[in-house]
Amino acid sequence: MQRYKHVAVIGIDGMGGFNRLAPTPCMDKIFENGAYTFNALSMDPTISAENWGGMLIGCDPAVHRLTNGYISSHPYTNNELPSLFKRIREKNPEAYLASAVNWNPINIGIAEDGIGVDKRTADNDTLVTEEVLDCIKNKPVFLFVQLDEVDGAGHHFGYGTQGHLDRITEIDALVGKMYDAYVKAGIIDDTLFICIADHGGYGHGHGGWTDTEKYIFLGVSGRGVKKGHIDYAVTKDISAIVLYALGIDIPLYSSSGYSSQVPGGIFEDYDREYMKPEIKVPAPHRETEAFDAPGGLGEIFGDRIKLCMFFDSSSADETKNFIAEETGNVKFYSNGVRGETAEFGATGAYRINGIDFSRSFSLSFWLLADADLDGRICVLGNKSPENGKHQEKGFNILLRNHSVMVQLGCGDDDTDTVTAFGADGFSGWVNVIVSFDYEDSEVRTVIDFDTVHTDTVDSKYLESISEGGDFVIGDDLYLSFNKSRNLIFRMDDLIMFEGVLSRTDIEKLKKYYE
Repeated sequence: MQRYKHVAVIGIDGMGGFNRLAPTPCMDKIFENGAYTFNALSMDPTISAENWGGMLIGCDPAVHRLTNGYISSHPYTNNELPSLFKRIREKNPEAYLASAVNWNPINIGIAEDGIGVDKRTADNDTLVTEEVLDCIKNKPVFLFVQLDEVDGAGHHFGYGTQGHLDRITEIDALVGKMYDAYVKAGIIDDTLFICIADHGGYGHGHGGWTDTEKYIFLGVSGRGVKKGHIDYAVTKDISAIVLYALGIDIPLYSSSGYSSQVPGGIFEDYDREYMKPEIKVPAPHRETEAFDAPGGLGEIFGDRIKLCMFFDSSSADETKNFIAEETGNVKFYSNGVRGETAEFGATGAYRINGIDFSRSFSLSFWLLADADLDGRICVLGNKSPENGKHQEKGFNILLRNHSVMVQLGCGDDDTDTVTAFGADGFSGWVNVIVSFDYEDSEVRTVIDFDTVHTDTVDSKYLESISEGGDFVIGDDLYLSFNKSRNLIFRMDDLIMFEGVLSRTDIEKLKKYYE
């Protein structure tokens, strides 16, 4: 039975349950006679792709396997677990379906192509709202909206700070405009109107399992909705709620497949038991030890460290030798190897000038590898990695799904060395150490403090490193390689050492992280 002719899901990225602390007159009015909770659960990890994917597909992140990096460049094609858009399209070939988002990877990697979804993207939430108002004129059967600026304010000001709360109030007014558009279109009485956050945050990041990261707001309004508190809900339950509202059969529950359910306390006519799964509590992540603390990196290696960036909500160089200039928006997440981790690539990068590459040096850093990565991501360097387009002097380090590539250019041509992770397609944190040995004309790459790959190269390549451009972290010299491919990745703890790291040095670093 079709209970509503229209369903709208308004997603507010990074709001968590913080709207209970901010003035939100529009949402207060919309849900005053509806069902709501500030204690719905995000899914682990408390990150956007994992949770928007869960909402629109109806399963756990471990099942859909979507990540921020993956959906940025991979169209969604899983026919075994189609998105809500495709499930609705199969039942209603003529329905007008729309997705209006600020964060375009949703339209790239979650909403399928070729099924007639009106996909719209804009650079800020005000412009997204204008697109939404235009979509509502077409009386959509299903409308999905994602607003991103609350999350941006959380990353910038800190979650729960006044800057973050002020942005929630500003976005509340945009939600009010969307609701009023349904009223103006004369379809509000046949509309189920939903607002939900994907996650909250802690400090300047998210991804972990603290209360302010995992608990989120969910509000549901419409005729036939119970007034009061929603019993228990998870972000992925949006899928089942939408299907139930539109009278489309909800797939059978499977912990290894579709596991979205309709929570109790929303619909007056729904009384099926909610199967509450056992919540697996993620292990706490170790905080970063202060650089100069006893047992810290400064005490262990002293002045040999020339650059040290922990990416704990900051671009700070712990040695105070250099200042990073930010381009775009580098976001921080709470589930790093130690403390927080930074997300680089298409959305943001750092440029540092003045680093001396005229002598042997080593770089150590952690990368979050992705077995589904196509092609290459430019992690850092001081040239462009595009052979034939820019024959330049300098170096790049690139991440692939199963290996790390070090590329060197001398102006006439390039050479490279590749070190595998030890698996054909690997996902997870991996430590990478690359030493550039000018005396022996070698490039040595160490993976997870163990596997060592050494390549002898012509000295002209190493001598050319110092003639490259500024040192860029998160993209190539021109800030275009990852950006043009919409690629993003995560890095933690970037350290530059003077000289080549010996086996003893590597063991010291390994012990520090263990």
